Amino acid sequence: MASPSPSAVVTRDAIPYAHWSMRVGRGEDRAGEIVAQIADLEQGIHNLVLTPIGSVPTEPEKGCDVEPFIDRNEGVAIPGLTEAIFEGLTRWHPRIAVDSVLVTLFDRTGDRSHWRCPVFWRPRESVLSEIRETVVPLSRERLRNAFGAGALIS
Repeated sequence: MASPSPSAVVTRDAIPYAHWSMRVGRGEDRAGEIVAQIADLEQGIHNLVLTPIGSVPTEPEKGCDVEPFIDRNEGVAIPGLTEAIFEGLTRWHPRIAVDSVLVTLFDRTGDRSHWRCPVFWRPRESVLSEIRETVVPLSRERLRNAFGAGALIS
């Protein structure tokens, strides 16, 4: 990925939002872009759910412990994923209030499972009080792509 040109660099003073972060993503040449407001909160949900516990050196407890449940049967995976996602978001994403997490099996191919994980939430301390839904697709491949092939134990 090429570095942004000096004229494309966004300085902190030029960002008119209180809540923002740099866009996270692979395969996209969007260096220097920001996400703000609701998009920032949604990106934070995705990032936290896909962050394995122990992978953040300065905060080793940060993340969601979803990996042990990815390829388990529905009776074990659904309650395990639901609890891990709810607890992780409640603890580590204080700018949102999580209403519920509804995990469902999206696809099972051989011994691999793919889960659909809608998170129903609302921003804290905001005039926007309706519950929002952010769907996090979850699979072993998605976790590996998010954190590199060596990030998870097979």
